[in-house]
Amino acid sequence: MKKFIIISLLSAVLFSSCSENLLELNNPNSLVSTNSWNTQDDVKLGLTGAYHVLYNSFYNSFNAFLISGQSDEFFSQSPDNVLSAFVNLVYGNYDQRWNARGWDYLYQAVFRANQVIIHAEEVEWNNVTEKIDVLAQARALRGMHYYYLTMLWKNVPLVDWISAPQDQAAETPFDELVVFIEADLKFAAENLPESYAGEPGRVNKYFAYAFLGKLYMNSGQWAKAKESFAVVVKSNKFSLVANYMDNFRHDTENNTESIWEIQHLDINTNMGGYFGNSNDGALTQHGCYREKFMSGTPYGWGDYSAYPWLVNMYKDEKDKNGSYDIRLCNNLVYPDLFTDFPGEVVFQTRTEWDSNIWKDPWCRKYTTGYYQSSTKWFTPINTRILRYGEILMSYAECLVEADGASGIPEAARYVDMVRERVNLYPLVQSVHKDCLNSQNAFIDRLRIEREKEICFEYDRFFDLRRWGLGTDAAFTQSVKDRVRKYEVSFTNGKEWLPKPESEVDNNPNLNQNEGY
Repeated sequence: MKKFIIISLLSAVLFSSCSENLLELNNPNSLVSTNSWNTQDDVKLGLTGAYHVLYNSFYNSFNAFLISGQSDEFFSQSPDNVLSAFVNLVYGNYDQRWNARGWDYLYQAVFRANQVIIHAEEVEWNNVTEKIDVLAQARALRGMHYYYLTMLWKNVPLVDWISAPQDQAAETPFDELVVFIEADLKFAAENLPESYAGEPGRVNKYFAYAFLGKLYMNSGQWAKAKESFAVVVKSNKFSLVANYMDNFRHDTENNTESIWEIQHLDINTNMGGYFGNSNDGALTQHGCYREKFMSGTPYGWGDYSAYPWLVNMYKDEKDKNGSYDIRLCNNLVYPDLFTDFPGEVVFQTRTEWDSNIWKDPWCRKYTTGYYQSSTKWFTPINTRILRYGEILMSYAECLVEADGASGIPEAARYVDMVRERVNLYPLVQSVHKDCLNSQNAFIDRLRIEREKEICFEYDRFFDLRRWGLGTDAAFTQSVKDRVRKYEVSFTNGKEWLPKPESEVDNNPNLNQNEGY
């Protein structure tokens, strides 16, 4: 049975008591700040509230829409014109619901973390170690939220106080945000334990080092990124699971490859946090609903179509048995699936491609067809935010970017670990062996190996920008050559999302991103 850090929201405030003067009509349910955050127990309940935002729409599906959806993996032919325009990089409305509410949800999460961080310094603690632990968890969460804010919208307001509705925080440059996030994550890395027994949903030391590595990597600090990822890779705490698909099932979660994942259950009590609905009630849903958007009809709504270049990418070599890479079957439903993988069944019943309803490939990763014949609104599959397979690929990239060609032998060893899991030859014995001869060739190959391993997860938009989208003309053109939405709609500047127009209009200290 899955153990859960959060079952329901325990508000980190105390309710006011009724006045002794019966003529004073106080609302007994109103929140009174003077009676709140007075004890260490209040702060601990506040930390629960800070974790609770992991069940809002950003982490339940918006992260897939805003990161994978804006990348070269997906396009949309959805009848929902608002959705299809956004996925296809047509930003007619900067307050489009995923964009504006994704921003809102992340700042809601920052607000919760700030409450804990500030009030933890004000109350008396029985044990200073316990105080540091609570602070480290809150700062780790705040660091992650600001990582996503910064990597999506670039120069965003830095709020490290308990904000009020009338506040108009100043825009902070990207480099300053990176320094702020770094401080939060370093504090967490130095003070969090390696794990919390029986509570896999809590952030831990390796969560902090992994996000530090991603922060450094995506801000061009390759040597620091290498050092941070090395802590995770060389800890001997993680290993690749034998079956790749075990990373995307609900019955094999929190396995040896898991560094940190958001814990989900198939309990659908309400639409908490979806499209602006509140997720603050004691009852909320703890499932993830990306599957309905990503799955082809009739299982989902077919809002997201995968580009065929992904299928071709997987077919650039065969495995040791002369078969295609099993990750192609695990990650995509495409026209030749049932001939390339004889006996394959989609959602328990489908054994052939249906050209009447499926025009293009669609995402199979994170879908529930391995155990049911249709989808529900919610899936119990945990969201794997950090897993060892991705960290190995990131570490390999850092080794070569930081150390040049001298880093290739060690980097290739980690790439080969990922390839071996799916029965591919090591690079030196593969059709791609020439990639070992130069730094540029290896990096080009590594980018493909990375995408094979982590497609449709939560990195691709950031990967493209790190590799030169919008800043390197040749790389940008290569993306346009394989992806029509980029050819038609991308202009320099769109490697960042537009800030919500309502935020820019209402805050004179906030400027719209260049290119919009």
